[in-house]
Amino acid sequence: MIKAETAGVAGRRPVAPTETAPGVDWRDLVSNPSFPKGVGLAVMVVFVFWSLISGLPALWFAPDSAISQGPLIPILAGYIFLTRWEKIKAMPAKATWVPLVLLLPLLYFVYIASRTQMMFTLSGALVLTIGLIVWMTSGFKIAWATAPAILYLLFGLPMWTQISDKFTQPLQEISAEASYAMLRGMGYQIFRPDSTTVMMDRFEFVVGAPCSGLKTMIALVAFTVLFILIARLQWWANALLAVFIIPFAILVNAFRITMIGWVGNTYGHESGMAFHDYSGYLALVVCFVTLRSVCRALGWK
Repeated sequence: MIKAETAGVAGRRPVAPTETAPGVDWRDLVSNPSFPKGVGLAVMVVFVFWSLISGLPALWFAPDSAISQGPLIPILAGYIFLTRWEKIKAMPAKATWVPLVLLLPLLYFVYIASRTQMMFTLSGALVLTIGLIVWMTSGFKIAWATAPAILYLLFGLPMWTQISDKFTQPLQEISAEASYAMLRGMGYQIFRPDSTTVMMDRFEFVVGAPCSGLKTMIALVAFTVLFILIARLQWWANALLAVFIIPFAILVNAFRITMIGWVGNTYGHESGMAFHDYSGYLALVVCFVTLRSVCRALGWK
């Protein structure tokens, strides 16, 4: 607590007591003797995983990317870390060489995966390497406390591309069926020559892989995990969020496809395609705002 000094200063109003806001003291962090070691280890991780890290921007900003939320993930992971900082900084740091038993063979597999461009393996190995380094330099308790933030980085890595290949086709059909029902409910006469093609009076479109909703679902799962970690809701509220999120993602994507059909049929093919290109971002905003409102309703202060 800081006391205001007012003696000898005529006419000056007393200064209200203030408190230092909790957070990371960056000056203390930089002046810490372990800081240069941490920077060196971070540079080493970037060097070892350069084949993965250097390709992330292209993957994040690709038109049909399954990890378009990627640029946000490091920032959100940092925020998750900051929400736990008060607890982490109170823990004693105890360096240990035990993780080297796992780290050295892991780095050998990383070398092989880098040479063969095994991005799924590299994604998991990157997160595991960061966790082992934190364990080695700071001890198991701190590594465990930082694990949620470290694991959250997986939502920005290309492991999801391989996962998406297995679920795209079923989600395409579900999304096409749901949007077909919505358009019929709006009074349109619809013809479906196959499971993913929708033909309207003045507009025809195919619910392809980019419209399967998997990209929206992955981003929404990432947002859900974020809220579960920072909102600290009761277990039943977290379970409700987990159950709610998948059908909600399918519903939002089906509504997006329905709106593409409506815009295309009402304003022409070019307008429909233009709405298609940008409606995905609108869907993410709607999902985020809705999810935040649901968390508030479940007790997040």
